[in-house]
Amino acid sequence: MNELNALIAQTIQSIDWRKKPENLYQPIEYILSQGGKRIRPHLCLMACRMFGGDVQKAIVPAVAFEMLHNFTLIHDDIMDKADLRRGKETVYKKWNTDIAILSGDTLFAKAFEYMLSYQGEGKYDLLNLLTKTSVEICEGQQYDLDFEQMENVSVQQYLEMIRLKTSVMLAACLQAGAIVANANKTHQEIIYQFGIKIGLAFQIQDDFLDVYADVEKFGKQVGGDIAENKKTYMLLQLINVIDNQDKQNLDYYMTQNLEKQDKYQKVKALYDKYKIGDMAKQIINTYFEEAMDLLKQINIADENKKELFDFANKLMNRDY
Repeated sequence: MNELNALIAQTIQSIDWRKKPENLYQPIEYILSQGGKRIRPHLCLMACRMFGGDVQKAIVPAVAFEMLHNFTLIHDDIMDKADLRRGKETVYKKWNTDIAILSGDTLFAKAFEYMLSYQGEGKYDLLNLLTKTSVEICEGQQYDLDFEQMENVSVQQYLEMIRLKTSVMLAACLQAGAIVANANKTHQEIIYQFGIKIGLAFQIQDDFLDVYADVEKFGKQVGGDIAENKKTYMLLQLINVIDNQDKQNLDYYMTQNLEKQDKYQKVKALYDKYKIGDMAKQIINTYFEEAMDLLKQINIADENKKELFDFANKLMNRDY
């Protein structure tokens, strides 16, 4: 992991963003320099290594997808009116909305430009994967926006939204690594579906942690989703099982201007009463087990899968 961390960091740092106009390129350098978990490029490099490929060749698609991911963060923060990202001011807050839109658009284009620099076999497949993923992420984001105006959203609709908004990027990064390693099409599809399952588990775990995480480890106040009336797996499952009296109470909590901590405690009490946390942990474990079953179907030595297995296991057992 230290080796992969260093390779990703060095490659991103080597890209020269000191171009003009400065207000277009400085925000790009700013967000890429923040680092973050960099889960997506790690998955690309690990998949490549798992299939016996050269991680040095996989660094181009890995960084291209990291650029695409950061483009989505710039635009998401505008739509969410978020003040902080990775503990720092968001791009639109540090500059302004117009600059953030332009810088995000430029970073989106630069992701494709960077992918075009790939010199190995499978360039067309990699570009096609980047394009497909870009469209699907936008579809997922639109569903998320639509849900804000919809009174009734089903759990199944929510799962499809997070598949598009979160899972497809993880899945694409894994498949990109497999493409670089010249893995066969069957293995490419399996590792893609592995990423889908891990992504679903990852996002539902985020929903769970927003309610039940240890604040010190989480690094921010819990209950952000509750404060914003965000339709999460937790909330939608609660609505499915809640009785009429508690439903009236929930509607009151969500429509009245309650103090954030008070609202959090009241809604959390309903989650506790109906064991919504247990339901979330159950589906997280189900998706994780399905992902592990997919990994077992890949016909290579178990020792080659260990790095990816350990990484996925760490993701699923995080508490922040």
